[in-house]
Amino acid sequence: MGKSLNAGVAEGTAAAGKSLKRPFCRKAELADILTAIRAEDCRAVFLTSDSGLGASTILRKLVETAREHVPVLSVHGSQSLAKIPYGVLAPYLTGLDAPAEGFRLGVLRELLAEIERLKANLKDGPEEGVSEYGDLPLVVVDDAHAIDEGTAEVLVVLAMAGTINVVVSHSSRNELPAPLPKLWAAGVAENIVLRPLNQEQGHAFCQDMLDGPVLPASSWHYWSTAAGNPLFLYLLVTEAVAQGQLSKRGEMWVGQLELKVHSHGLEDAVRAVLRGLSPEGQQALNLVALSEPLDATSFRALIPEEVFKELLDWRLVNYQPPESGFLTLANPIYGKVIRELVPVTQSRHLHEQLVGELKNAPGSRESLLRRVLWAVEVGAEVDDRTMLRAAVLASKMFQSATAIELANHVGDGEFKLRAAMVKARAKYNEGDYQAAFTLLEGLQEKKGNIDDMLFGSLLRASTRSALGMPLATLWDDAQELREVGEQLARKDPADAGAIRARSQGGAMMVELLALSRAGQYAEMTALTSQLLIEQAASTDSEKLTLSMALAMESERLTAQGFPLQGVRRAAEAFAIEHGEENDVFFLPESILLRQLTAVLCAGDWASATSIMEQFSLEDGPVVFSFGGGASVVRGLSMLRAGKLLEALDTLNAGLQALRLSDPQQLLGSCTAMAAYAAAQLGRAELAARLLAEHVESTGMFVVVAHELAYLSAANHVLKPDGGGLAQLLAQADAARGSGSAMLELNALALALELGEGAIAERAAEVAARVEGPWAAGIAKYAEAVQSQDGHALAKAGELLSEAEMLNFARLALTQSASLLGGTGARADALKARRRLDKVAASLDSTGGSGDAGESLTKRERQVASLAAGGMSDRDIAAELTLALRTVEGHLYRTYTKLGISGRDDLAAVLEAVQRR
Repeated sequence: MGKSLNAGVAEGTAAAGKSLKRPFCRKAELADILTAIRAEDCRAVFLTSDSGLGASTILRKLVETAREHVPVLSVHGSQSLAKIPYGVLAPYLTGLDAPAEGFRLGVLRELLAEIERLKANLKDGPEEGVSEYGDLPLVVVDDAHAIDEGTAEVLVVLAMAGTINVVVSHSSRNELPAPLPKLWAAGVAENIVLRPLNQEQGHAFCQDMLDGPVLPASSWHYWSTAAGNPLFLYLLVTEAVAQGQLSKRGEMWVGQLELKVHSHGLEDAVRAVLRGLSPEGQQALNLVALSEPLDATSFRALIPEEVFKELLDWRLVNYQPPESGFLTLANPIYGKVIRELVPVTQSRHLHEQLVGELKNAPGSRESLLRRVLWAVEVGAEVDDRTMLRAAVLASKMFQSATAIELANHVGDGEFKLRAAMVKARAKYNEGDYQAAFTLLEGLQEKKGNIDDMLFGSLLRASTRSALGMPLATLWDDAQELREVGEQLARKDPADAGAIRARSQGGAMMVELLALSRAGQYAEMTALTSQLLIEQAASTDSEKLTLSMALAMESERLTAQGFPLQGVRRAAEAFAIEHGEENDVFFLPESILLRQLTAVLCAGDWASATSIMEQFSLEDGPVVFSFGGGASVVRGLSMLRAGKLLEALDTLNAGLQALRLSDPQQLLGSCTAMAAYAAAQLGRAELAARLLAEHVESTGMFVVVAHELAYLSAANHVLKPDGGGLAQLLAQADAARGSGSAMLELNALALALELGEGAIAERAAEVAARVEGPWAAGIAKYAEAVQSQDGHALAKAGELLSEAEMLNFARLALTQSASLLGGTGARADALKARRRLDKVAASLDSTGGSGDAGESLTKRERQVASLAAGGMSDRDIAAELTLALRTVEGHLYRTYTKLGISGRDDLAAVLEAVQRR
């Protein structure tokens, strides 16, 4: 918080990040301070903060902005002056004689005289009344815990007398000088506690700092590593840019997942935090850093109680989470820096001295990985089984370089084969699918037991899909698993039954992945039913199979129109607890994808957001794996709500992430949805480019079917006579043939959204068979369209608006206003129009529709201009050589985009658009 820290930071990062600005991220807290000092009953504001959270920055900003409006005295606490009476006030006491009786009175007089001089120097004189900065002179004290009691007493006297307002910052670790708390007792003080930045604020900080869009997964990485501390976040990003670990790809800043800490600025910042810690406390902190998370009971048995209390009082360690009984450092940066600062010889001594004491202590996956890495760093021996477990964990936590390093330490014995599979998973994490597959293929002839045979089998199937290999290869893999299982069973008659059962289960899982990719959901029923019945879930292998069977059942139910049941099945899959080293497959991510698919297909946007936030906060590795997938989830919910601009921004961010790594095969889906949003917004060039770049995904078909539908819809918007609508209807027919009601409804809903009212009856019939609020909304809209009743459409529009299906709400209300106006029901038409205005305003406020005129395509502008000039639809068709139905479609979409009910309003709205 002090000047020394800021100076060290500046020196440590000047060379690395001269061009990077440090954003001011505490506008809300500054506003709270200003609100407090304007209040009649408040004379002091205390700003409580930990190091690096931005208290000094807030006070500097306050001084800079307030001094033009009110007299401002700025004081900075200093430990070197804390024992000198009025030492920190020295700059304002130059005219004061040496200390004598009544010296405090002299100090008061000098301060008041300085305030009067500042008043006289204000450009326009003191402001009349209460300004934004209050109506009193302002004294701002940074690091108030390091001022003397005499200074504190003077400030209290002036504040209590109503002469000044006081704003002070202080460290939460230190007590304030005794006189200052008197302001609390008098009831004239407010307290503001600075908190770390939340994820959204951290993302905004990174974007402001880099002056451009940042990949959400990258900003999450730096934000979580810094634990929301703005200073650490600034230093991390600066260092990452300087080291080339964070760079611009196209328009997006993208960072590597494994950050190496080298910055002297970070070292100085952490040293400043630890300054004054006892040697015993530093030694204990080193132990936590080298072995965290650390069982608190074991740790407390190793150190004196007063040392443990010191670490807690200094807020250097936390119980994380509180009920777990495990200790971690309060900020991940502390660990990264401390581990680099501890000499290898000291680290080896600590390891030799203490690892035996900790060997039998409870642990977590993070503690296992840290302790193995610690052993590797100091050259201690680690058995192959433990080394492999740690390597698997590192691969699942997306620490790919660490996973490969640990796998390379596994010897040539029984675990060598699985170590190679870990390397394949690490390559997959990095998006190098060919390298991953090469590693996996090279292992096929070396499997000597049932565990090795099944370990990595699902990863191999996923790698084949990622490379776009034919579906037949998955069926071949399944058959090979059965054949090898049979061979192993014959070699081991005593365990033959168990071997055959496990190989059969593994083969069926690969077959389920093949059926998922092919969209053969009806055929999945028998396989999932058999697996769900047979798996006892007593071993890690059985738990893996059962979890995946439930996840695949969730996918099947969703595709066939039962997404609410699909959500429940996915929840059952998540509820199964697994050993962390059971396999290298993307198990949690695969379940998450199917759960989110079910939730989105049901139309529960709030739950989808909640699920993503939960994983974002609690499981970083899933965020990395699902970084681009999160954008797909949010993008789809925004599209279905009609928030096109917001959807396009979100999906564009997802594209950058998925081009780097796409373990769930979502790039094609993201591209298709972005193309549709761009086309609907009239950004034809961008939409055409995205369509040209599109490569069809090879993941689960329920996602691919949505992808194909959005592709067709985008093509139709760009080229209404290009067959896109016919493709949508063909996709709906194919989905009906396979019994996939959800996929059929999605295609029909897009056709409705594009103005194809002729399919309303069919859409209503299908929607009635599909679970969830989204299907219910489509049914309501389709039924109202069939009725051609303006009142029914108005009611549907109201319900759709409440359900956050604003695109269909606008369609319904537009048609309602037109029909009611045409039948002479002017009052009802006006009411529908007002509701339509509210929906349009809601879309505009969320960035969904933007400027309606800008969203019109070139052809829509042509047609609209001719219609506004008085030409009939038939005349326009002849003039532009278009089909009559095409002209009608263009006008229908134009009315929707402009938020009007028909031709009568077209001329006025177009004129207003042109004026803008």
